Amino acid sequence: MNSQAFHRPKKFIAVAVCVFGLLVLYFFINEARKEIYFLCSNFGAGDSFGHVVRQLDTVNLSEYSIEETEQGKRIIHSSKLNLHIVSCNIELNLQDEVVSVSYG
Repeated sequence: MNSQAFHRPKKFIAVAVCVFGLLVLYFFINEARKEIYFLCSNFGAGDSFGHVVRQLDTVNLSEYSIEETEQGKRIIHSSKLNLHIVSCNIELNLQDEVVSVSYG
């Protein structure tokens, strides 16, 4: 039996597993991007801080952080799967109402 013919199926299986793994990773990266996009589009000027946090507490593939600023608060919603490149920035005033929402 030719040793080269014996290794060919192992290489094929290794390549197939790698391709499958990349496809699964792409699926989750895309789902995280969509989660950020769709949640970001739910918020508008005048929404309360509680309303925003209640919706953001439903995330599965992303996370958010809250920063205190001089003008109020800033919520940054992003995902490790996207290396935090895709994010939603929500600015709130001192009355805890949404002032602006930006996706990018």
